[in-house]
Order: sequence, then structure tokens, then C-alpha cells
Amino acid sequence: MINVKKFGLMLAGLSVMLLAGCGHQLTTTKTTYHRDGLVAVVKGDAGGVKRVSYHAKTISGHAQVNDGKYVITVPVSTAKQTVTIKAKNKTVTTKVAAATSMGDYAKIAKTYNQALIASALPADVQKQLKAAGTTKPTKLTPAQQAAMAKQQAAIKAAMAKATAATKDAQLPASVSGLKQVVATAGGKIRLNVQAGQLMGIADIVPMSALKNKTQQKQFGLQFGLLATAVGANAKKVASAFQKATKDQDSSATTIKTIRSNGVKFNVGFSTSELFIYMTK
Repeated sequence: MINVKKFGLMLAGLSVMLLAGCGHQLTTTKTTYHRDGLVAVVKGDAGGVKRVSYHAKTISGHAQVNDGKYVITVPVSTAKQTVTIKAKNKTVTTKVAAATSMGDYAKIAKTYNQALIASALPADVQKQLKAAGTTKPTKLTPAQQAAMAKQQAAIKAAMAKATAATKDAQLPASVSGLKQVVATAGGKIRLNVQAGQLMGIADIVPMSALKNKTQQKQFGLQFGLLATAVGANAKKVASAFQKATKDQDSSATTIKTIRSNGVKFNVGFSTSELFIYMTK
């Protein structure tokens, strides 16, 4: 004879175990994720836990679980990555696809900084530098040599002054990982640099700055120099950007991707900031 009372308790216990098993789940929404700006956004479900841990070649950490869902941002690199996600005794893996580099970061940073410093030079010094770059060497008289030495000393002093004035706006000589490297009135610059390769740039400016002529000019200079440093035609990009923002639906939060010389510009809006992502 089956003891009905014991059988009922067994069923109740089994139900609790099944419910507990259902509550503790760990999944991802895709088997492979691709770049979205500077990162790949990995999403999934995790029931019965408050947070998950994760590890990839470019990042490790923890992500909070809200309403049974988690979101992880993984900086992209030139190599395919395996992302391992854990919660209690469960583990799941997914992939982040390789992304194209924009080039050697150190070279791009040097190009940008040189252009930034030059932009801060007085107009007459800029003309002198331009003329010096196009003048063919000739035999000079002692008086001409003395005049040139004086001019070079003045240019050197002006360069030192411009370098100091633009110090906070310059890109650092080296960067590793996903970092904000500049914050000025012209906006913030966030970079993803992996193994010396520049994977992407985020140029972020407050919407309020675009209504201020001085800050708007600073943002325009910063954006133009960044675009030029990565090989794009800054004037064409700026023109396409102005046209796109003029023609866009007022309720839209993004505009169509702008392309120039292999560089992609993706633009997004929030209520307070404008985001421009530069990638390849």
C-alpha cells in the first residue's frame, strides 16, 4: 500500500526542486555578438541571482541582474573573444566577433596632438610654418641666417606656449582598454585601445554646448581633428552630418551611418548628449 501522506510530501518536494531549477537559469540571447560602437553588448537571462560574473580577453567583472536580465559590455578587439558568464553553479559561454582596427593608436594620437597644437598657434606663426614647409633650401647670407635663427626661436617659443595651452585637450601617448581620455568644454573623448590598436572613438558633447557659440566651435575643432587623424575627410563628414540632422525626424535618436575613406560615423542622441562613434 502507498502511504498517501508520504507520497504527497514527495510530490511537494519535487515541485519545489523543479521550481528552484527553473528559477536559476543562465542564458545569452545570441551565440555571437558584433560591435556596437566601441563594444559588443552581451545580453541574457539569469533567474534566481542578483548578479553574474563574466570574463573575456578585454574585460572581467560583474553585472547586476534586473528583472531576471543582465547586460554586459565587452570592448571589441582585432581577435575573436570567448565570453564566459557564471552565476552560482551555472556557466554559459558566447562569442564576440573580431572587429577592424582604425590603426596604430600612438601614430593617430601624435597626428591629432600635432594638429591640435598647430591650431592654437597665432595666425602669423601658422603661415610661417606653412611657408617653411614649402620653401626649398638655398644658400643664405649671414644676415639671412641670423633672421632665420630669430624666426625659429620665435616659432619654438610659440609652439611651447601652444603645447601648454592645449595640454588638457591632447590625447595621451598611450592608452590600454576602454577609457575616457579627454574632457573639455568641447566634449569628452572615449577610446577603446587594445594591444596598441585603436578600435574606436566616441566623441560626446552636451546638447547644451551646441547652443553656445564658443563651445560649439571647440567641439567642431575637436571633431574635425579626430576625423582627420583617422583618415576621414572632415569637411565632407561635417557637411553630411549637418544635412542629416536637418533632414531627420525630430523624434529620431540616431541618424544614418556616414562613411568617409573607410571610416564609419554613427551618431546618436539622448536628451542631454550627442554621441558620435568613429569606427572601421
